[in-house]
Amino acid sequence: MVRPADSSIQVALDVSCAAESPITGIGYAAIYQLRALFAREDPDFHFALFAAGGRGGAAILDRELPGRPARFIPYARLAKYYAWNNLNWPPIEWFTGPARIAHNFSHQVPATSRAIKVVTVHDLSMFRHPGTHTARAVEVQQTLLRSTAKRAGHIVAVSESCKSELIDVLHVPADRIHVIHNGVNTAEFDAPFDARRVNELRQTHNIQGDYIIHLGTLEPRKNLVRLCEAYKQLLGRRDELPKLVIVGAVGWGADPILEAIASLGDAVVRPGYLSRADAILLLRGARACVYPSIYEGFGLPVLEAMAARTPVITSNVSALPEVAGEAALYIDPVNSDSIAHAIEQVLDDPAAAAARVATGRARAESFSWETSAAKLADLYRDLAN
Repeated sequence: MVRPADSSIQVALDVSCAAESPITGIGYAAIYQLRALFAREDPDFHFALFAAGGRGGAAILDRELPGRPARFIPYARLAKYYAWNNLNWPPIEWFTGPARIAHNFSHQVPATSRAIKVVTVHDLSMFRHPGTHTARAVEVQQTLLRSTAKRAGHIVAVSESCKSELIDVLHVPADRIHVIHNGVNTAEFDAPFDARRVNELRQTHNIQGDYIIHLGTLEPRKNLVRLCEAYKQLLGRRDELPKLVIVGAVGWGADPILEAIASLGDAVVRPGYLSRADAILLLRGARACVYPSIYEGFGLPVLEAMAARTPVITSNVSALPEVAGEAALYIDPVNSDSIAHAIEQVLDDPAAAAARVATGRARAESFSWETSAAKLADLYRDLAN
């Protein structure tokens, strides 16, 4: 790539996390932040994209970031992990051309010739709750995060909570950490409600009447076994109870979760992984979104539920109170009684739930991707000057 004749700042972006299938929360965060960044059409910058991963990644990037071609290297993710962490090679500039700044959007320090290294860190769950991940994932992510703490010139933390943990756990100097919150596209939740498609989803998955929803991969950190325990309590003491709809792909360590779901019989519905459009439709129609996670570096599903005007029940730990503020009912994630009580509060006091919904929607509007992208552009500009 030849450097443009103007004086724009060359920024190389490693967007590998956005080229995965299915797209994870981290991948969606990168995609939406990048869309907002590119929509600014800021003449100060020239962006070049790079990604490594499976064969389908190129098509994903073409679909999610149209008009922004990336240099894509299939099956290079593992090689990149070893080479970049151990050798600082090959430099990202080989794929993107000359760069003043190189930014990886998920936990890996870019190998560079001269560019300033920037890394986005989403959470430190591999240190705080290693038992909720595979041993291999813990090994890889701890290696990446230690390398980030040591070698990245600057770190973008997605929350103040994440920043505090970078300081406490990895001893990163505070002046190297820049908090840029994730965002939400509220317009995505204001589109005309597709009642026909909702009815199709209800019929396909046997969702009758009211329901409460959880969105997220079925994995230990999401705390779904305790959610099912809480629901079983409610089934034992309430004549009527909305169905529990658990949306998400099956992840690692899901066997106890699947057993807990099965124990609830037809009181729970598990549609599996849904397209984003279908997941949003179900979220918008739910009586409440329950997100009792053990730990989150940000908690994007909570922010999206607030944007969807759906009452939120979530944990009183990590970054979740930072995101939800006064818009959520908070639970102790290790106490199924606490989860059950919060669900009953939403069902029994709809006026209070509606008030929190209004607060949540207003709060969601303050977390725009446009604001997030503007702060990222300001960071690039400051680093380059």
